[in-house]
Amino acid sequence: MGATLDDIAAKVGVSKTTVYRALNGKDRISSDTRDAILAVAKELDYRPNILASGLRSKRSMAIGLIFNDLMAGHFYAEIFHGIEDIATQNNYGVILGCTNGIVEKEKKLINLFIERRVDGIIVSPTHGVDIGCYLRLKKEKIPFVFIDRRIDGIDTDIITTDDFMGAYQATSHFISLGHKKIVLLNGPEYPCSTIEKRIEGYTTALKNNGIKDNKIISLSDKTLDQKKYGYMAIKNYLASGPLDFTAVFAINDSLAIGAYKALVESGARIPEDVAIIGYNDDEMDQYLDVPLTTISQPKYEMGKKSMELLLKRMNDEVVKAGDTYENMVMKPNLIIRKSC
Repeated sequence: MGATLDDIAAKVGVSKTTVYRALNGKDRISSDTRDAILAVAKELDYRPNILASGLRSKRSMAIGLIFNDLMAGHFYAEIFHGIEDIATQNNYGVILGCTNGIVEKEKKLINLFIERRVDGIIVSPTHGVDIGCYLRLKKEKIPFVFIDRRIDGIDTDIITTDDFMGAYQATSHFISLGHKKIVLLNGPEYPCSTIEKRIEGYTTALKNNGIKDNKIISLSDKTLDQKKYGYMAIKNYLASGPLDFTAVFAINDSLAIGAYKALVESGARIPEDVAIIGYNDDEMDQYLDVPLTTISQPKYEMGKKSMELLLKRMNDEVVKAGDTYENMVMKPNLIIRKSC
């Protein structure tokens, strides 16, 4: 069993209350006494009882975290590391749940987090979810931050990247290389706010460059396996006719990798016959036989900023009448590799 406040008090020769005040940065303690207490606490390897502290402050010292799918690539994993680092620095634990794009699961997770009395929630919301669960969070005064995605009808703090600009950059890069037959490979999570913005960026770039021919490839089968989805979408498309495009802009890197496999199997050369650009800059992109050009997002920074913003709300920096929530839009970057 670890050292307690009583152990430190006995060794220094002061009261338990004095030890508590010193360890929590309270005033009305001499610097010599504070230094002695801190030195003994370090010597005894004292570790604070977070649960007891939470009970005193009426906090659970835990936050809820809801993502769509941790297995789709490194996107949410890197966001998670940013969130966890800041949470840990501030003595918060993280409870993670994944919806797999199922709206009922998201509602259940939110209700579970409310019952567990988490102090706040960070969530990448699912399109079509019942906004009543978010209205309940507001009623219960549990702050929450949307990350990567947003849903209409709910005002809250939001951390995203400029998905329109990222898609515009990717499509414009194709055009700068002389491509005119550019298709967009959609994903199984459509519709959602991020994909809608990427489609808008794709079509706007084509229009601004006088290219009228735009085409979106997708599947009716909503498999959660993004690589399989990308593979099957391109495979099915090619089975219906000859190759009639020279470039593929994939909504995410996992889709791009699936498309890559399907194209190579069809006999197409990357990038000589078909160029590919993905989105997210997953770690494995650079290790493909033909490294993948992609749009990079500041994933770790998104996680870090979302947790910092949630801390502000949990520390009673509430949004008062007339104030506005923060809507932080971070910049994506084109990472050029050999798939173009």
